Amino acid sequence: MCHLKRSIYGLKQSFISWYLRFHEAITSFGLSMISEGHYVYVKRLTRGIIFLTLYVDDILLAGNNLEMIESTKKWLSSVFEMKDIGEARYVIGMEIIRNRPKKLLGMSQEA
Repeated sequence: MCHLKRSIYGLKQSFISWYLRFHEAITSFGLSMISEGHYVYVKRLTRGIIFLTLYVDDILLAGNNLEMIESTKKWLSSVFEMKDIGEARYVIGMEIIRNRPKKLLGMSQEA
């Protein structure tokens, strides 16, 4: 999980203008926005797949290729002021459940 260092709160249009800048940058890096959610992006290559989700000022990366995830984080930090806060345990109030030996990733049901 990554946390953007610069606040986007305040003016009503600040998030929209920031999001447009983010969208332009992230699509130039090769990620595509999925049609079902305007804050979810995907990048598919022969060596793997990564998903990027944006929630206010938090970015969550998930994928099956650690090299792709690391290069995406490195690129993101070169374009945006951000801090890598490590593996996510919770997102939007739900616990992230991992089973690395079985290569499974899931989320708990909301309480």
